[in-house]
Amino acid sequence: MLLHILKEAISIEIYGREYYSIFSELVEDDNAKSIFKGLARDEGEHRELIEKEYKKISGKPVDVAELDEENREKAKRIFPDSIEPLGISETKDVLALGIRTEKRSIELYSTGAQKTDIKSSKDLFLKLVHFEKEHKKTLEDALYYLEQEGSWYGYSPLTLEG
Repeated sequence: MLLHILKEAISIEIYGREYYSIFSELVEDDNAKSIFKGLARDEGEHRELIEKEYKKISGKPVDVAELDEENREKAKRIFPDSIEPLGISETKDVLALGIRTEKRSIELYSTGAQKTDIKSSKDLFLKLVHFEKEHKKTLEDALYYLEQEGSWYGYSPLTLEG
């Protein structure tokens, strides 16, 4: 059961890294780009931590090739084919999906922490819950700011006066 949870966790982190990487390329604002590049980096680091725990528990590394390909494709299907910057409506949708994904991660890691008696796994899951809650808050803040008449962390579209 624990190995299954760890494998699912690796899958989520692969998806999250790809998702945030793509999103960082499609937003125009430099602050937003930086935020999403940071989230992508974090997800990659989380994946490494989980893979180490999987190897420690199972005695062998997890075969991530299939998980990697599957989750990269899932992430890519969310975004438009063109590399044009996303509009406000599309950006809101992408942020909302990111929030739902972070909630799913929090639930998985919380459940994992409750279901294991292995201290290192429990500690890892609790640490990941904390990180994913921070990610969720970052995305919720971004969505809030974007909903304030299209502003994005201090940036708002030009308006014509006169």
